[in-house]
Amino acid sequence: MRKQLFLQLPADDPGEAGDWCWVVRDDERPGGSLFRGPLADSVKQAAGARVVVLAPGVDVVLASAELPGLNRQRLARAVPFALEEQLASDVETLHFAVGQRDEDGRIHNAVVAREKITAWLEQLRAAGLQADVMLSEVLAVPREAANDAGRHWSLLIDGARCLLRTDAQQGLALDLDNLAIVLQAAVDEAGDALPARLDVKLCGDEGFSTSEHYRRLGETCAAAGIELALQPQDDDGALLLARGFDEKAAINLLQGDYSRRGQLEKLLRPWRPAALLLGLWLVIQLGAMGLEYQRLSAQNEAMRAQITALYREAFPQARKVVNPRVQMERGLAKLRGSGGGQTDLLGLLAKAGPVLKDNTGLKLRSLRYKENRLDIDLEIGTLQALDKLKQRLGDEAGLTVEIVSASSRDGKVESRIALRRGGEA
Repeated sequence: MRKQLFLQLPADDPGEAGDWCWVVRDDERPGGSLFRGPLADSVKQAAGARVVVLAPGVDVVLASAELPGLNRQRLARAVPFALEEQLASDVETLHFAVGQRDEDGRIHNAVVAREKITAWLEQLRAAGLQADVMLSEVLAVPREAANDAGRHWSLLIDGARCLLRTDAQQGLALDLDNLAIVLQAAVDEAGDALPARLDVKLCGDEGFSTSEHYRRLGETCAAAGIELALQPQDDDGALLLARGFDEKAAINLLQGDYSRRGQLEKLLRPWRPAALLLGLWLVIQLGAMGLEYQRLSAQNEAMRAQITALYREAFPQARKVVNPRVQMERGLAKLRGSGGGQTDLLGLLAKAGPVLKDNTGLKLRSLRYKENRLDIDLEIGTLQALDKLKQRLGDEAGLTVEIVSASSRDGKVESRIALRRGGEA
């Protein structure tokens, strides 16, 4: 048996700290265990349980209407108008829960004031309880199914409270003082569908069998030809209701606006404008990001085309261009002789250039670069000027200088010098 918690809502609100009543049923307690105390105590026992809330029968009207075969959604819209004449309150202030259709084709319904059910749910929510099922306590009164002997009505008397269940989804709540009068009205309304027996489940009051209420009840049943069966109970009325609960026969009040989905929509309704604005903002941002992405993609393609054109201009011998940026870097590295500690050509020229340029009598004839060495063929005025040039290249440019050859001709010195990065031999 799945764990169940039956919480009985009192007709008069006792407050969260008042004397609440609830029953827990599970495999270890199939008959149920009765508890009383603050509402907060019931929350502790609701963990893992299906929470069934029994609403006061005096606050829930059970009414039937003849309606054609409609789907559930259309029935929910048609029921209020079909029951309007049976109800004293304005249908706009009432909540209608649709039940089952009986053998005669009548739809049974449960009606409660919206103010009431809203207050109940808010009180439960404030305490931390979430109801799975909420029904009139009348529909939890234990009853015997119809047999060959006929139908049975069940009447639960618990103190001054009386709950009369006339069928699976029919019945009403009344007080003990009006028992005989209300029962007579129910008998008159039943017409040919009178029960064969009225089972009176009596809780606690041992003197009821000798009371005026019982005498008048007997007279009403005798006049209608109904057998009266008094059944004293040792258990509390709340335990009997927990045992009599059958979810298949219950009219769950948590429908429509008060279903879990409806309650969630109600909670989210105030946030809808903000959600719509957020959604609009996200759409605008995504659109802007999409436009920016297209712009950047076009810009990237243009830059890639420029890099490709520049690469082909710098390396006209290249046949296939896959990644021009990487290929350009590799080509330049190859020209510079980069990697493995080699001195690049451009670096040598950058260091030696200012010193060479400062010698007005110097004339360059040729440059050759190979294996980190730059050979320069030059013409200079004197050997002393050549020695001075060597010294400046070493001191000012930080290069290693080697005079490979030097010879005088026609008053000029022709020489070849080898340049390396400082520290290399």
